[in-house]
Amino acid sequence: MNHNIGILIKELRLAKQISQSTLCENICSKEYISKIENGHKIPSDKIVKDIFNRLGENISAFYPMLSIAELIEFNADKKQIDDYLAKHEIENCMLYLNELSTHTLYLCGEPLQYLLGKRAYLMAQYQNDNKTAYELSVKALGITKDFYHIEEILNYQLYTLEELWMLFNIAFVLQKAPHLNKLTPIQLYTHILNYLQRGILNYDMIRQIYPLTCSYLADCYSRQNEQEKADYYIRKGIDFFNQNYALPLNFLNKLENKIKTSNPHGF
Repeated sequence: MNHNIGILIKELRLAKQISQSTLCENICSKEYISKIENGHKIPSDKIVKDIFNRLGENISAFYPMLSIAELIEFNADKKQIDDYLAKHEIENCMLYLNELSTHTLYLCGEPLQYLLGKRAYLMAQYQNDNKTAYELSVKALGITKDFYHIEEILNYQLYTLEELWMLFNIAFVLQKAPHLNKLTPIQLYTHILNYLQRGILNYDMIRQIYPLTCSYLADCYSRQNEQEKADYYIRKGIDFFNQNYALPLNFLNKLENKIKTSNPHGF
């Protein structure tokens, strides 16, 4: 369990304007909730799950829903897909995704969300099918978040990594097809980055999405001829790399070259 769980519970409760009395009703005492929030008590798994249900947030950011064996299989599949993408073997990647869709592991929850998200990304990046990519990303978000309009997703106080990738997908699609939603890529990328900076997810989990979000946010500002803001986010991505050695050197070189050339057209 994350030892900052009490701080997070308090943050979520205050953001949603819920009293301690309301939050703890039929779960535990008000005094116990207070001790949890102040870090004097570490609650049981059941109490944490009950609290998060009442807060209307997805607890899977802290409690993986998959078994150890399923996690190993899921991570192996992710690595295979990343390898295909690194080699630009797009057809093999799509075939592999199609094969995974028949496996029991990918029928619901986070694995299904991941599967739909990867399909969406490939459709937008390589097939220029932005409408389908947008719809798939929204559908994937709906697996774990309840909303009527996609704009409501920004009201949540807690996201899993897969949910953030779906928001990233939507921002990526809207860069190419802004007519699909009134939300702007800058709004979405900034929302993702602000969440990542809260420190709820660890560095290992965000090693890809943090610098990529910085990069695409910089690209958005470059296209608007706001180079000072673009350089600011490029530097944030580089600083993250320097602190965590999370990405290949060629990605770092691209970021640095982008500053030197002030290229308004991205990578």
